[in-house]
Amino acid sequence: MYKILIFLILINGSITPLLSQEIFNTDKFLEERNNINRNGMYILGGWAIANIISGTVGNYSSGGKTKYFHQFNAVWNTVNLGIAVFGLTGISADPLSLSESFSEFNSLQNLLLLNAGLDVAYIVSGFYLKERSKNAGSKNNLLIGYGNSLIMQGSFLLAFDLVLYFLHKNNSVINLFPLLNLADTSFLGIQFQIKV
Repeated sequence: MYKILIFLILINGSITPLLSQEIFNTDKFLEERNNINRNGMYILGGWAIANIISGTVGNYSSGGKTKYFHQFNAVWNTVNLGIAVFGLTGISADPLSLSESFSEFNSLQNLLLLNAGLDVAYIVSGFYLKERSKNAGSKNNLLIGYGNSLIMQGSFLLAFDLVLYFLHKNNSVINLFPLLNLADTSFLGIQFQIKV
């Protein structure tokens, strides 16, 4: 029994520094995740502002289906601008554990895939509105304009969400998955090192 106690005392000096080392440091992953999200929100915000301005001008300076196209773009992008502002204010530099980082990565990837599915639904809805316009009579221009806007906005958002998905996936392959592999090869997430 005393041999085990001596063994534990001897390795105690080696375990503590090892646990405090940056073996499972997720700082690089989190820093890159925040950069991707920040740049993404700047792009989304810039897209939104451009569409709000051009949509407002186009709404008041054109007619027919073009007027409705611009009108829908302006209204739609007020939501995108809100998402961008909320996204920028929600970026956190708080450190996360390895398991928290992995969990957050999975949640974000699932959200981006869900958004991509919604983007496809927007595009399909746009084509549906254009098809309905053929029998809409006086609402023909409105349905065509709104349909074209939905197709354009959905296409942009689909590309946006897929690019974010793959950028975050690449970040995890470089900065997160190696840490998970290291954790798998350690004993209960702790590596022991004996110095003699």
